[in-house]
Amino acid sequence: MKLSTKSLITIFATTLLAQGLSADTTLCYKNDWKSPSTIETVKLDGGECKGNFSFKEMIKKGWNLKDIKITKGKEGLNYTYLLTDEEVIKVDNSDFMDNKYTKLSYKPMAARLQNVSGDTAIIAVGNLRVGQSAVIQHNYENRKSLLVANAYVIDSNSSSSTLKLAPFLDLKQNAIPTSNRKAENGDIVILNYLYDTSLIIAPSQDAFSATRAKYRDNNFLHSDLFGAKLKYEGEPLPSKQTIQDYAISQNIGTIFFIIKSKVYIVDTKTFAVLDTDSISYNFVEDERMPFYTRVEKIEKNAFKSALEYKSWFSFLDTFFGDDKRSEEEQLLEDHIKAGELSVKGDIYNNYYETLLGLKK
Repeated sequence: MKLSTKSLITIFATTLLAQGLSADTTLCYKNDWKSPSTIETVKLDGGECKGNFSFKEMIKKGWNLKDIKITKGKEGLNYTYLLTDEEVIKVDNSDFMDNKYTKLSYKPMAARLQNVSGDTAIIAVGNLRVGQSAVIQHNYENRKSLLVANAYVIDSNSSSSTLKLAPFLDLKQNAIPTSNRKAENGDIVILNYLYDTSLIIAPSQDAFSATRAKYRDNNFLHSDLFGAKLKYEGEPLPSKQTIQDYAISQNIGTIFFIIKSKVYIVDTKTFAVLDTDSISYNFVEDERMPFYTRVEKIEKNAFKSALEYKSWFSFLDTFFGDDKRSEEEQLLEDHIKAGELSVKGDIYNNYYETLLGLKK
């Protein structure tokens, strides 16, 4: 029975994989890696990496990072990179402080779109951060308006900034008609759109409370709601794409990641670090994974995990052998007790540092 079940899963997953991943997408991985600081330079296995290329070498070859998934292995961390040769938003968070000209504002700013050429345009607003996002609004003569595009900063100087234009896909509702209108000269650019509506990813209740108190002018969606979503979806360790999709669906403009003694303020749509600041809170030895939430036992759905982990090349035997532990216990191995989500601080810190691309 065990053999036939695994065969069925393999056939189903292989079909799903063939349908979901095109020729311009590849999966590379490294399992049980004990040196997180070197993960981007070590040769990766699988996909087009084939043990010959590191993540950085793949980027130089023209591949782009679409998503990254990190889980706990038996002896270290398991890293899985989803790479594509299609263009994606590129922001180097390891050098984010180079973009810091002035104090970050959470209030919307408006400007006129100029020099629209293909998928780029100019605005007469300077000293913006690379990765800072906006929406483009077209105003009609009957005083009606429509959001026609997303945009984000790709270059900025003291007097102007260059924007990259992208389709506005925030409202994922098939019942609502989609406009074919594109951004044009004279349209209104609304910078810092929804920046004052935020989500906190924190390792403990004290870190969560300290962040909310320090940034009291922001409206924070409670992390319990995100935790409940993860529990419902059966995803104990959210990927970058999962966090982004949830935040956008809830009209959240910024995400506050608390890592060690710093808060990193991240743009939801570009995952660019916009600002950072120190934060004081009571450190504890054990911290919460995936983040502080009162939602307990966020565990993988057994059937969903079979398909998902196979499609991510995460080895069915690790999860579908004779081991009777929950998959959450397997993911966090020696760092977790049954029924709890407490882990050593370095596990939490490394997870989100890698997710944000903070490592140089």
